[in-house]
Amino acid sequence: MRSSKALRLAARRVLVAEAPSCGPLCYLPRNMQTRGFCLMPLIRGIHSGLTSILDLERAVRGGGNSRATSGTAQGTRIIEPSAHRSQGFQTSASQRSAPKKRSEGPTVRPNPGEPLPEQMRSLMRSVIHPVVVCTSTHNGEPRAMTMSSFTSLTLTPTPLVTFNVRTPSRTLDAIASSKHFNIHMLVGDDSGKAVADHFTHGNMDGKGLWGMRYEIEEGPNGPPLVKDKGVLYVLRCRLFEEGVEGGLPQVRDHVMVVGEVVEVVDGEGGGGLEFGLAYADRKYREVGDVIPGKPKDSV
Repeated sequence: MRSSKALRLAARRVLVAEAPSCGPLCYLPRNMQTRGFCLMPLIRGIHSGLTSILDLERAVRGGGNSRATSGTAQGTRIIEPSAHRSQGFQTSASQRSAPKKRSEGPTVRPNPGEPLPEQMRSLMRSVIHPVVVCTSTHNGEPRAMTMSSFTSLTLTPTPLVTFNVRTPSRTLDAIASSKHFNIHMLVGDDSGKAVADHFTHGNMDGKGLWGMRYEIEEGPNGPPLVKDKGVLYVLRCRLFEEGVEGGLPQVRDHVMVVGEVVEVVDGEGGGGLEFGLAYADRKYREVGDVIPGKPKDSV
């Protein structure tokens, strides 16, 4: 009886009902209510209102059962059933993206008791490295490899880049024979990671570019240009033969490649202000927070 009385008192103050013309919840003034008020419409209205609030909350948070996800090779695509779409309400791209795992510190540190090479290996895991894909062609066969040793060497009078490759390497053989290669800068998200993963083991069976779209514009021995939304920019390069050992100086079991950039091409993932894909501590990374203040000297 007390609960029924409480509901009647609540009904006299506000009537909750569904009305498409004014959104999930509508409120009727007290002077529009009738004395012969029935509890069932009120209960149904409260239930419908709460259901609408929960659906709206799920949409705002980007989760809940009202949305389904399907994994693709280049990230997570969100599928939104039309039954759960509210008129005039759309989620932003950032709300639709999959939640990112918070960055953690390095999992290892140099151990003075280990051999010096192992200490150096542990130390370098805490350093951020860019991730790129290098492509070239050898005897008409396309070659490609993912690497994290790429860096800019100089900008004037012409831009030079460099990276190192452990020998033996089929991609290195292709660069040495064709004298040309392409460097693919990757997008710092799941699409860039997918491209990097594809080429980390592709050349083991000589089928490095199988399953990946690419084009060759400079004859049969031109370097392949990968066509994928995970590619931010492509640097068209030629071997810098003016340098030491024809641009391929050997240092122990590695060869340093020095290339001259002849053209910068937008990738399918370009067109916006994006950072490139990074790698540290055996994991792909994206650029995080900015440290306040400007460096004293330009880098």
